[in-house]
Amino acid sequence: MLVLQLDRSWQLEVYNETHPAAFHDWRLRELLLIQELVGRSHAPITLFKPILDTYRTCVFLDTFPEAKILFACRHYDDVVNSSLRKFGPADRINHVNSWVQDDFSEFADLRPPAETQAHLRSCWRPDLSPESGAALYWLFQNRLFFDLGLAHDRRVRLVRYESVVADPATELAAICDFLEIGFEPQMAAGISASSVQRNPALAIDEHLRQACDEMWQRLCHVAVPGKRW
Repeated sequence: MLVLQLDRSWQLEVYNETHPAAFHDWRLRELLLIQELVGRSHAPITLFKPILDTYRTCVFLDTFPEAKILFACRHYDDVVNSSLRKFGPADRINHVNSWVQDDFSEFADLRPPAETQAHLRSCWRPDLSPESGAALYWLFQNRLFFDLGLAHDRRVRLVRYESVVADPATELAAICDFLEIGFEPQMAAGISASSVQRNPALAIDEHLRQACDEMWQRLCHVAVPGKRW
């Protein structure tokens, strides 16, 4: 949603995670190629959506020191519901199972922080349900915000989905201020809060739900409207 809304502006050239010029199989292509795309762009901002590469955020910031990161988060219950509908019951649970069983071999290019790996292992069980697997996937991705030190980097801004849909103009204007571009009203057009808690929360392992809730509270504490990080 955030990428689509920002794409309404001429000030950004957007490469979504399905754009073949910048992504292959949902992952960002080689950074030399990304540098070429940025160099060819005539827009003030070139925006990429490398969600599956979140664990490489520090590499991106080292390679592009003038870059800025929008780290979007959403409540885990809504994300679990959404991911099961979009990707099916097997996708997320298969990911987290393979991370633990194959010692995070999916991340051979750059292993996630040891703290992230240890916490995921402590929450994992071989009999986790697809719903709990999706919740553990959410926990892994969002814990990276803290374990990578992004909470204290002024080039990174945490964006809470619920805040954006509740007050689109204010939140999008603050994001534009962070990106140092002008806010345009069409960026906030058509946003609705109807998807927040639209579906009942699914059954999640009790220990895992507690861990997700603690992480959500940490994220909400950081996501102060209008604050730069």
